[in-house]
Amino acid sequence: MLKRLHLPLAALILAAGVGAAVALRGHAPEPARTVTMSMRAYAFNATNPTFRFRPGERIRFVVTNDESTNVLHNFRIVGMNVDCGPPMKPGETREVTVTMPKSGEFAYTCCTHPGMGGAMVVDTK
Repeated sequence: MLKRLHLPLAALILAAGVGAAVALRGHAPEPARTVTMSMRAYAFNATNPTFRFRPGERIRFVVTNDESTNVLHNFRIVGMNVDCGPPMKPGETREVTVTMPKSGEFAYTCCTHPGMGGAMVVDTK
């Protein structure tokens, strides 16, 4: 009689363990927050703003060359392995998703236009 009780109990424990493992493995990271950036008149978002982020936050940058003439731009984040990539023509968009490090200040820039860019501050404040 005892053996008959152990078998269903063992099956129940096994099923619960498999379900928990699938739930953990299938857990998607938190959705990234989207930051939209427009490149026009040799500035990002007209003023090259400073952005503030929390450590570990996932950020999806959507960067668009909004020039009305044939001005090419690039987008990079210094110190976060986001390189310039190919030049972006007017109307083109580039998307980059990064996870913010523990802390620090990082520059975002246009590789082809010195002075076009701003700062990203990562801290717990």
